[in-house]
Order: sequence, then structure tokens, then C-alpha cells
Amino acid sequence: MRSLFFWLIPIVTLLFTKTVYGQTMEGHKQLQQAIDEAHAGDVLVVKRGVYEGPIIIHKPIHLIAEPGAVVDGNGSEYVITIRAPHVYIEGLTIHRSAYGKGVGVQIKESAHVTLKNVHIEDVHYGVYVEKGTNIHLINNVIRGRDVHFAQRGNGIHLLKTKHVVVSQNDISRVQDGVYLDGAEHTTIEKNKVTNARYAIHFMYAEDGITKENVLMENINGIMMMMSKRFTIEQNTIAKQLDYRGYGALIYDSEHVLMHQNRLLYNSTALSLQHARHCAIKANEFIGNYRALHSLYENHDTIVVENKFLGNMEDALIQGTAISFDDGEKGNYWDSYRFYDLNDDGIGDAPHRIRSMYSRLLRQWPSVQFYFQSPALALLNTTESFFTQAQAQGEDRFPLTEISHKKSTTNERSWRLLLFGSILLVSSLLMFAYGRGMKHEKNC
Repeated sequence: MRSLFFWLIPIVTLLFTKTVYGQTMEGHKQLQQAIDEAHAGDVLVVKRGVYEGPIIIHKPIHLIAEPGAVVDGNGSEYVITIRAPHVYIEGLTIHRSAYGKGVGVQIKESAHVTLKNVHIEDVHYGVYVEKGTNIHLINNVIRGRDVHFAQRGNGIHLLKTKHVVVSQNDISRVQDGVYLDGAEHTTIEKNKVTNARYAIHFMYAEDGITKENVLMENINGIMMMMSKRFTIEQNTIAKQLDYRGYGALIYDSEHVLMHQNRLLYNSTALSLQHARHCAIKANEFIGNYRALHSLYENHDTIVVENKFLGNMEDALIQGTAISFDDGEKGNYWDSYRFYDLNDDGIGDAPHRIRSMYSRLLRQWPSVQFYFQSPALALLNTTESFFTQAQAQGEDRFPLTEISHKKSTTNERSWRLLLFGSILLVSSLLMFAYGRGMKHEKNC
């Protein structure tokens, strides 16, 4: 019985499927006519060809496009408008909206709408969803116009939406890659955003997850403002190098977990500004000009189990203190210079976040020439003895090992201790020998 039901599905679909054949643009309205004449639930197979927009979808239908099927907006404000529930569009190419305000696909007051494998180009906004529920935007390509950021629209714009999934999209040449304004329960996963002002921009957004995205070469990777209850995890946020930009900025937001992300080669990797009840945990900060910038008051915010490797400046604290450990574990700092004598993976002395190099760097940017040089190592060592009062923050339980290098780190710790002890004993013996020679000479 179940096998019979399985075979009936494609047979019924084929019986009730209509096929639309493409023609040239001259006064051609065939696609809109086919939609108008279709019944709710029909599947329209759109053949290769160019179809004239704008198109309005006002009933539940499926549009399945063959390769080469194009809807040309010809400068219209909305190339395709969806005003019905249960609409599915796959495989179309959509292009040429109006300049300044045009939209490739508008989804307004609709539910259960899916756009999949759609190519949207030469538009102001890519997809604009207003008051939509259960919307799925999957594996689409969105290309804005090659103009200044101020003249572009957003790739995907979500306004007052609920339960939207944005997955596996490739977005470029837009103002903001994905923009959330009053959006609730949003999943943003496995997308790639490049050449945007903000790759992902949260405004008054609540409840969601942003994971496994690649955000590269934008002004800001993640801009979160006045939002709450989000998880940001396993993203790669790299090469946001504009002097105005950040890998991620969490501003006036709360209950944000930033977990297992890689922040690489950014101007400032992460900035916290009025971040409340946030956890920055198990991320990698690698090769950034500045890894972490804490500004203003970040109440009940913790930075723990992160790795700080090869950054010009690990942290700049210009507001109230934040927690760099949870009472048992802190973070791994490649600038930490003390021992772990009992091999528990925790340093025997606190790691203090200091300000001298930060002040020098801000006042004279050219001192970055001395990054990881013997001169800077000497400065850091000297500062550790004399500037406890100037410390900006303190990691009381700094990690001395990176998880996959535990044995190597322990061995190195004991080697350093042994080498230091040998140097100390040798110095004392030389000192004693010198005093003895001087005494004999005087005699």
C-alpha cells in the first residue's frame, strides 16, 4: 500500500503540471497569463527563454524553471511579487529591477514560501520579505550592482518576519548581505557574503542562530544592535580590514552566545559595546590587528576558553572590566610568559591585559614594526613587573596549552623551567667564582 502511494505522487504531479514555453520579449506576457490561469497547487514548468516582468503570484503554485529561464524586470519596481502562501520557486534567473528602490523578489504577508536555486542579479534589493512566516531562502545567488554602498540595497531584507531560514546563499555587491529588522526565530546558516557594508546586520531581532557562514572582505562581518537571544557559532569571519569596521560588533544587545567562531585577519575582530549577559567562548582570534575591543559597560559578559594567536594587540579595554575566566578556566594567550609547574593546563600566575603597547600603538602606529620582536618582548617582560596598577583586565586562570597540542605544551613548559634553572645556577656560580677571584687578587 505504501509503495502504491509512493508511485501515485509523481503520477498525479505530472497529470496536473502545466508547462510554460519561453518566447522573446516583444510584448510577451505568457508567464503572467499562465499564473493567472493556473489553479491553486499547480506546478508550472518554465521552459528556457526570457519572460517579461513584473510578475505577480497571487495563488499557491510552484514554478520550476529549466536552465536558461529568465524573468526580466525591465526596470520595474518589483520583478516578482509573491502575495500568497505555499509558493515554491526553483531555478529561475531574475534580473533588472528599478534603480534606487527596485526588488528582485518581494514576499509580502505570505507564509510557507520557498526560493531555491534562484539567481538574482542587477537589482537594488535581492529578496525583500515583509511580514512573512515560515520562509525558506535556500542556495540562491544574489548579485547587486557595482556601485557605492550607499547606492545599493540589501541582499536579503527581513522585516517583521518569523521563522525564516536563510541557508547556503552566495551574496555579493550589496549594502547588507542579510538584514534583520524586527525578525524573530531566524536561522542563518552556511551562507557566503562578500563585498558588503555589513555581511549580517541585526536590528531589533530576537531568537535565532547564525552558524557556519563565511563572511569575508566586508566592512563589518556581523553588526548586532538592540537584539537578544542569539547564538553565533562556527562562522569564519575574515579580512574585514576597513579602518571603520569590525569582524563582529555586539552593541546594546543581550543574551548572545558567540561560540567556536574563527576571526581571522580583521582590523578589529570583535567589539563589545553595552553587551549584556553575553558569552564569548571557545573562539579563535588569529592574526588580527586588534582581537578584542571592550568599550563602555558590558554587564555580566564573559570571555573564556578562547585562543588569542598572532594578534598585533590582544585586547583593548576602555570601559568597565569584563571577566576573562569563569573561576576555573581562562583563555589561551600566545603572549603569556609564565609556567605551568603542575601540568594542569592553567598558568601559575594571572595574565594581565596591559595598556602600554596599546597606547604606543594608538599614538604611533609605526611601532607595529616591532610586533613580535625582541624589543617588544623586553617591553612586555619589563611591564609585567612594574605596571600591575595599569592592567586593563586580568585572566586569573590562563590556559597554557591548545587542546590538540597538550603533550607538546607540557613538555615545553618543563623544558623552559629546566633551561631557566640552569641559567640561574650558572649565573650564581659565575658570580661566586668572580667574587672568589677578586678576593684572591686582593690578597
